[in-house]
Amino acid sequence: MKLVKKITLFAGGLLMLAILVPGIAAVIWQEKVTGTLVRKVNESVDTKISYGNLRLTIFESFPNITVRFSNLLVEPSPFYDRTQLKNEDNDTLLYASSLSLTVSTPSLLTGTVAIRSITARDGEVNLLTDRRGDINYRVMPQKKGTGKNVKLKNISAVNISAAYNDRSSEMRASGIIRQAALGGEIFRTGIYLNTILDTQIDSVSLNGNTIRDIPVTAAVKLRKSASSLSVAKGSLSVADLKFDVSGNINYSASTLNMSIDGKKISITSLISRLPDNLKSFTGTFSPAGILDLTCTISGPYGEAGKPHVDVTFGLTNGKMSHSASGFRVNNLEFSGSITNGDHNSAETFRITVDDLSARYGSASMKGSFMLNNLTRPHVTLAFDGDLDFDDLSRIFKSGYISDQKGTVSGSIRLAGTIPQDMPIIAALPHLKPDISLLFNDFGASAGDQGVVLSDMNGSISVKNDLRAENLSLTFREQHITLNAVMKKFIPWISGRSETLDITGDLHADRIVTSSFTTEKSDTLMTARKSPDLFPGNVAANINLYIDSLIFRNLRAADFSAGLTYRPYVYNFDRVKAEGLDGLIAGEFMLGRQKEGGYITRTILDVKEIDINKTFSSFNNFGQDFIVSDNLQGDLTGTVTVLSPLDSSFAMLHKGIVAEAHLLITDGKLLSFAPAESLSSYLDLDELRNISFSRMENDLFINNATVSIPKMLINSSAVNFTVYGTHDFEGDYSYHVRLLLSEVLSRKARERNRGASAMGQVKVDGSGKVTVPLKIECVNDKTSVGYDFGQAQDNIKSDIAIEKQTLKGILNEEYGWYETDTTRIKPRESKPRFSVTWEEGREQAADTVTHQQEVKESPLRILLKKKR
Repeated sequence: MKLVKKITLFAGGLLMLAILVPGIAAVIWQEKVTGTLVRKVNESVDTKISYGNLRLTIFESFPNITVRFSNLLVEPSPFYDRTQLKNEDNDTLLYASSLSLTVSTPSLLTGTVAIRSITARDGEVNLLTDRRGDINYRVMPQKKGTGKNVKLKNISAVNISAAYNDRSSEMRASGIIRQAALGGEIFRTGIYLNTILDTQIDSVSLNGNTIRDIPVTAAVKLRKSASSLSVAKGSLSVADLKFDVSGNINYSASTLNMSIDGKKISITSLISRLPDNLKSFTGTFSPAGILDLTCTISGPYGEAGKPHVDVTFGLTNGKMSHSASGFRVNNLEFSGSITNGDHNSAETFRITVDDLSARYGSASMKGSFMLNNLTRPHVTLAFDGDLDFDDLSRIFKSGYISDQKGTVSGSIRLAGTIPQDMPIIAALPHLKPDISLLFNDFGASAGDQGVVLSDMNGSISVKNDLRAENLSLTFREQHITLNAVMKKFIPWISGRSETLDITGDLHADRIVTSSFTTEKSDTLMTARKSPDLFPGNVAANINLYIDSLIFRNLRAADFSAGLTYRPYVYNFDRVKAEGLDGLIAGEFMLGRQKEGGYITRTILDVKEIDINKTFSSFNNFGQDFIVSDNLQGDLTGTVTVLSPLDSSFAMLHKGIVAEAHLLITDGKLLSFAPAESLSSYLDLDELRNISFSRMENDLFINNATVSIPKMLINSSAVNFTVYGTHDFEGDYSYHVRLLLSEVLSRKARERNRGASAMGQVKVDGSGKVTVPLKIECVNDKTSVGYDFGQAQDNIKSDIAIEKQTLKGILNEEYGWYETDTTRIKPRESKPRFSVTWEEGREQAADTVTHQQEVKESPLRILLKKKR
């Protein structure tokens, strides 16, 4: 029992001795230990180190001794250009509020100090590199010495703020090192480290792109020297994105050789970690999928040159959703590669996307893409698929195009080189497009006015020319079918000096012209430049067929025409239609004049159209002198009108020139005010309803005045001749010649009322007594009176006519005046004299009331040769 007690006491004594000896040694040798440590560090580093307090303890890592520095500061090396990094902390390489070193106790007995671990807490570290590649953390002296390398078995850092700025690569990173463990060795020429890192990166900036708030864990075998950095094997986790990293960077030669492999990268996480200026690219879409990525970077960098970059990538199980609309793309897959080529330049850059495929709703697509040379890009694109606008319309709501529906399927092929600095539209001919589109029940609305296209079916193909085959659509309940060719479409749309030549046929079941105009202006369209309606590089020849044409109140059936356009001139020719209860034909030309404004020419041939419906359909042609209610009958004739227009297409009335030859049959003139103004001479009831079987004459318009040549009218009210002028301001002057018998004889009027056929009275050349009258309206005041000028002119004309008639009779009977070319051959069936009485001269009653038609001239009877 005493032996056990002795053994126990001896063991306890030894234990106490083992504890007290290092403790006493630490106290005795504290200055020696600290001095040795400071001297050892100063021999190993080429910078200044300072600290606040130093304390030794054996209780933290027994049996080793812990040496703790407070407020340790390691200043940066002086061998870099601080002026290039003014915004960084250039006074501190490393600061730790607490730095603990664990020293092996046995090493104190040998006179050496062996450091087993270092722990830094609550501080900061700044690693800086200038544009030349000089660093602020070159702390090992370059001169050779007898000192040994420093082995780092266990170095850890806790809660250290870190900043890294490399001006040679324009990269900066900052964050918090939550936990880090280093193991390795510090050489005079560099550092060899095994690193395990858990950090929160506040920001990483590279070439102007910034990524923020990224949790990072890493395990890296790193070798760092003054001239190089090597990563033997490293794994990097950025959020939940995992990468393998290996390679090296040679600072002295400005070269690098790095490899980064990313496997099963989540697209959702990757998008969330993009730089701020790139996140908006996805808009309101939510992409998803798994991405495999391999990137190798090798060669010179910085001012030494550009490294070679090769990237391969592939996406599987890709999806894209739009939460607001429920739209969803599934089965999105593709593979591809990116490289800067043999010369590591924009000229040898290439990106390829192969085997692209996706489905959304009932639609699908597949294709491939390749782009070579960023300076003069060569593009190859192949795309096949269909677009389901029922799905897309729920997403793409531009405000201008809406209500899309139906599908468009087809293919697009592009292959060619885009010249440098040329916009994509101008480069289209170089890309040799081959486009084929098939529309199936496609529809859309455009603009504020609801320009609606629906039921669009057919095909469009584009190569050098654009072809539309059996392209049918509905526009505001008008069904239109188009077959057309636009020759040289691609060169024309690209802006080349080519003429777009349009040929084709357009058929519509009906056209309502008012549906193509709107009262309100489209706010989106008016903000843009108005289209040129008279382009100088377009020619067209189109055949128009319209089953029913509605223009205001005009309704025409079986309308057909040829529309031709040459620079600055539209021409509608071969116009034919059935309308107004008759036939309509003609042509119309509209041209732009060099001096400004426009000019129109209209040639219209009508046959037996209803004159009442004509005036009603055209709103009485914009005048109220004679309206549809005043007219009845069938109109046949030809009208030619030449009219200038101003810049707003308003007609310039003073410049209108027109001529017409018109025939009205079975006509009536109803309640016509100028005719009723003759009520002082004729019965008013008859003047209110004047019927005539035939009226034929020419009309002329010039200087805003309508001129009506003399014409004979046989009517139910009176038989008369009339001519005159009528200006566009409403003033007119008509010269009328009435039979005196019609004026004075009520019996004649009674006879004419009951006549079953008209045309039995001949006003001129009938030998009847006539009364010349003048109907004049000035400033809306109408007057009717005896026409002195017409009476005198007719007396002179009648004397001359009778003189020539006399020559004709004498020559016929006796052979006189055979050589006289002015003589007039008399007509046997017509009277030879027309007697006009001056106003105020009384006539015998029997002369006035005599109405029997003269069968043969009295002069002929008198001079007739005896047989």
